[in-house]
Amino acid sequence: MMLPLPGRRRALAALALLAIAAMIGAAPSTAWAQDPRITAAQVAARDWLALSDAGDVQGSYAAASPKFQATMTPQQWADASTKARAPYGAVRQRTLAATQAATQVPNLPDGAYVLLMYRTNFANRDAAETITMERGADGAWRLVGYSIR
Repeated sequence: MMLPLPGRRRALAALALLAIAAMIGAAPSTAWAQDPRITAAQVAARDWLALSDAGDVQGSYAAASPKFQATMTPQQWADASTKARAPYGAVRQRTLAATQAATQVPNLPDGAYVLLMYRTNFANRDAAETITMERGADGAWRLVGYSIR
């Protein structure tokens, strides 16, 4: 039995949607996988942020890259970190908004970097946080830059 033309179109459209849904469901999960280096940088950034959120300025300084540490002393970092973060209050929610891998970052030598941008809801106001992670010679990702606005 032939369906009338409008019914046949609906049936074909439904069949096409089912086929697309089946293809999506059958797609290998690796098609959506992220580069493991990016994932490692994101994990290291979250770990560093947890130290910073807890007010552990010594820990956040120690977890930063040697390049970061070369720009200031631990006491200078403690002063700068406290001054920058205090007006915002405690973190309520942080959402990763963007991640970008780069080999060139302004004011840094060529290397392996990942820039992470977060939208953060603090107790006193919302802010954008930008973190630059650097992959060290040992393969570990460490903070080399942080800004909050």
